[in-house]
Formats: sequence, structure tokens, C-alpha cells
Amino acid sequence: MESSSSTCNYGDNEHPRSIIHIDIDCFYAQVEMLRNPELRTVPLGIQQKNIIVTSNYEARNYGVQKCMLVSDALKTCPNLKLVNGEDLHDYRAASNKIFELLQTWKCPVEKLGMDENFIDVTKLVEEKLKCVHIESVTHSGHIYNESGIECLCGCHTRLKVASQLANEIRQKIYDELGFTTCAGIAHNKLLAKLVCPLHKPNNQTTICPEHATEFMSTLQSVRFIPSIGLKTTETLISHKIISVTDLQQVPLDILKKHFSSDMAVRLKNLSLGEDNTPVKQTGKPQSIGLEDSFKTVSVKSEVEDKFCALLQRLLILVREDGRIPVSLRVTLRKKDAKRLSSHRESRQCQISPSIFIITNGSLTVTNVGQQKLMTIIMRLFNKLIDLSKPFHLTLVGLAFTKFQERMTGRSSIVNYLMNDISVQSVLNLQNDCDTSASSMDYSAASPSSSTTTDLSDAEVEPSPKKPKKVTWIAKRRCLSKEEVASPSKLKVGELRLNSKELEKVSELRLNSRDRSLTPRASPAKDNLSDASDTMKDIAEGGNCDDCPSYVDKEVFNALPDEMQQELKVMWKNPTSSGMTRSSPRTMNKAKPNTLLKYFVPHK
Repeated sequence: MESSSSTCNYGDNEHPRSIIHIDIDCFYAQVEMLRNPELRTVPLGIQQKNIIVTSNYEARNYGVQKCMLVSDALKTCPNLKLVNGEDLHDYRAASNKIFELLQTWKCPVEKLGMDENFIDVTKLVEEKLKCVHIESVTHSGHIYNESGIECLCGCHTRLKVASQLANEIRQKIYDELGFTTCAGIAHNKLLAKLVCPLHKPNNQTTICPEHATEFMSTLQSVRFIPSIGLKTTETLISHKIISVTDLQQVPLDILKKHFSSDMAVRLKNLSLGEDNTPVKQTGKPQSIGLEDSFKTVSVKSEVEDKFCALLQRLLILVREDGRIPVSLRVTLRKKDAKRLSSHRESRQCQISPSIFIITNGSLTVTNVGQQKLMTIIMRLFNKLIDLSKPFHLTLVGLAFTKFQERMTGRSSIVNYLMNDISVQSVLNLQNDCDTSASSMDYSAASPSSSTTTDLSDAEVEPSPKKPKKVTWIAKRRCLSKEEVASPSKLKVGELRLNSKELEKVSELRLNSRDRSLTPRASPAKDNLSDASDTMKDIAEGGNCDDCPSYVDKEVFNALPDEMQQELKVMWKNPTSSGMTRSSPRTMNKAKPNTLLKYFVPHK
């Protein structure tokens, strides 16, 4: 029994985190049993090619094991019911439902394959502890080597609460989706994953930090430690480091002779059950791919058929994902008699997003688009294989590796760019609030950047490559009083002056010419006087009583003070703004850099 009076401080390390690892029992088999309840009571094996990838517990009782040959499985269990599991669509859909359900706890959730998930419930545990009495908290499920010594950091109590949360999560998955699960609860991801399967199926196990080293020493091979791959294992075995106990006992200096300093420390920490890697919230996958393995294929036409079949299945996954692929990768596994194991080679290239068409909000590819993709695939294949020589392939793979999000409506890139343009045609700042805001029209000069879209969605699919020349033409948008609270929110009207505006510009020019013909004693002095008067008006309140009739006062008052000042100087003294017609003598002289030159084209 645990004693709250006994305490112990395990060094300077604290164990603040509470991690839950959820693993779905015989995942593929459960998906098939939920789809066909008759399979629940019979030995069931999920077959891919000639291999049993998983089986239910009825079949395991007969001795059917994972990765067993179908022929051997049938000898072991003659009444084994086989289901083809090469199409992963239903398994992916079930995995996504579980992931979405786990996210309802508002904690970071990290997917590990289709049937495993990490959940960091640290903050949720802290909130729970504020509402309960510590003495009343008990463990849920099994405990690895229950200890009577309490850690001073309080991790034992936190792990008790986490075990209760794990039980709630597992129960909800079963109630809503029908899947039984097992769980591991620990203060880090490594221990949570490794302790999870100790009491399969449909159960859970908690391990406390003080038992980490002891538990890790029970692993017979260093290969059983997650994140230690095949090559690292081979290097360790070559230096007679076979079991986890060997890794625990080997001096760190010896490891640093064969690995980098960081890697050596990492290996040593893992062997002791120490792991500080965070639970990273899983987003959409960085790549979507499929593979097809076989004994051997040595004919180009057969390879093309297999790529075509993979492409059809891959396009379904892309449609469900919703993002537009912009890169394609082809993978081949060649059979090489000189090497003990086969090796993979890959090539990838950019693809045009215009291949993918959005119809009624769904991403589709026409027959022509599929032919383009197959042409790209076979071109990559030709780069990987020298067709003048015999070849033998045991696997082909196809994957979309880069994506761009589909932005629609007010979140589209076009809307973002148009809203953020701060330059306004001052002569066109009309607040036509009686008209409804219209959608923006755009035209792209680059054919590769055009994408067929559903007009009702107003979706814009920017090309991954910048077109050399893109002309954006925006329709006039309505400005409400709230929208003109600051100049940065002023919507752009047409950047080109229309005919009415040109008439106003002509009128300004004529007025300025008439004024220039009027004799003055000292024009420079008058200009200075007008400018000082304008600055005085701005300082006194920035009113627009002397603004031209075609200028909206409300919009004018929303402009910065410097812009208001310059405009007033221009309106009071047009000759100072450089609006008079240029004479041959002044044609080559540098023109003043005034605000008006950005709005009124000089002829």
C-alpha cells in the first residue's frame, strides 16, 4: 500500500508532465468486426498480399501472429476467416474519428500511426486537482510495481488523476465509436508507450518515475526502444551492446566514440527511461502516399498499371484531405542480388495545381488531368530506371508531398492583398453605402496559375510559382462608417481613374492654368502664405470646409494629418503641386515628389 507519510526525493529531477498513450486493440480487425458483427465470434485475420498484418484475439488464441504467412496461419488455424485489408480507406476514416474524439479534451494530441495516439493531459490534471481532495484520489487500472514511497514533486498524485482521465477517454471511445483500447500512463512519452501493452486488451497500466530504470532493463533488445532504428541497433550490437541493460551499463565515453555527443547522451537517457520530447499537436500530414509491394516486376507496362491503380486510390485520399498537391514523388524498391536487402530510390517534381479542379467544393481531377499525372509519373520512373538494362522491382510508391491550402471568400489571398493595399485614389473615395459589396474579379496572365473553381465559392488557388505578370482588377467595394475608422482599413477602389475622374483632373488643370495667367506680385510668397494657412487649419481641427465638392469629407477626415495637409495645400494652390502643363523648358527638369503624382497620371 502507498503511504503518503513516506517521501523520497529522486535527485533534482521533477516529473511535472502527465502523458497518456492510447492504443486501439487489433485495430484493423476491430474495424472489420464493427462493420460486420458476425466476425466478432470467429478467428479473424486481416490479409495484405500473402501476409497476416493483424488478427483478432480469437485468432491469436490459436497461435496466429502478426506478419505470419497466410499459408502458415491457415495451418495453425484452419477455420481462420480472412478479410482483405489492402484498401486502407475505412481504416483511415476510423483513425480520423478517434483522433477527432481525443481532441475534444482540449489537450495536445499526437498521432502515431493509425491506431496510436499520445495525449498530454498535464494542464487538465492540474485543473482536476484544484477541485478534488488529494487523499481521495486513487489509481484506475493496473500499476507497474506499486511503490510505498511518495515522490516529493507530487507526480504520484498527478499520475493517479491521469489514470482516471485515461479510463474516461477509453470509455468514451468505446461508447461513441465501439473500439476497445489499452492505455499507458507515465510522466513521459517513452514510458507511456512501452507500458501500454502490458495488460492488453481493453485495460491500462500506470508506471511511476522511480521504476523507470527497472522497467527498461526488462527489455531484451535495444531495438525495442522507440526511436532506435535498424542502423543504430546494428552499430550497438557490433559493439556487443545487445540488451537495454547493456546500454545502461556501458560508459557514456564509449558511446561517444561511436556516435555523436548528443546521440550518445540521447541513447543513455532512453535506456534509463528518460525522455523529454513533447507531445506535438498533429495537424494535417505533410505527405499523402500509397505503396504496393510484390515479388518482382520487370516489365514497364506492368509498372505503369500498378502506378495507375495507386493514382486512382491516392486521388480519393487527396479529395478527402481537401488540400491541393503541388509536388509528386515516385518511389521504387529495386531487387539487387549484390545486396542482402532491397533498397529504395525516389524522385519528385513540382506539379501544376491547375490539374486539380474544385467542383461544388470538392477536389477532382479530370481524365486529362490524370493523363498528365501519369505522364509525370512515368517520366520520373524513366529517370530512376535504365530501360536499356533488365530491372526487377519489388515495390512501387506514389505520394503527394507538398500542398497548398484552399482559401475561400474573405480568407482568400486575393481578398487579403486587396484589403492590405493602403494606396487610395483620393478622387474616387466615394462612400456608396447604398450599394451592396460585390465580389472581386481577377485575371491571371499565367495559364499555369488558373484553376477552375465553383463561382459560388469564389475560391482562389494561387500558383506555387509567381507569374511574370498578374493584373488584378478590383470592383468598387462599399465602405461603411465603421470600415473607415482608420486609413489602413480603407478598401481599395479602382486603381485606374475613370472618365469622370479624368474630367475632374482636367478641371483642376484648367483652373490652375487660369490662376497662373492671373498676375501676382509674388507667387512664391503666396504659396508660402497658403501653405501656412493650411497648416493652421489642420492644427485647429483638421476640418474640410474648403474641400472640393467631389471629395467625401468623412473619408478625408480618416486620412493621416500629413496627407490631409498636403491635399489642402494642393487644393488651395494647384500651381504648387506641379499640375500645370509642362513647358519645353521645364520638360526635362525633375518633378517634385508630391502625393498627387501617385493618383493622377502626368501626360
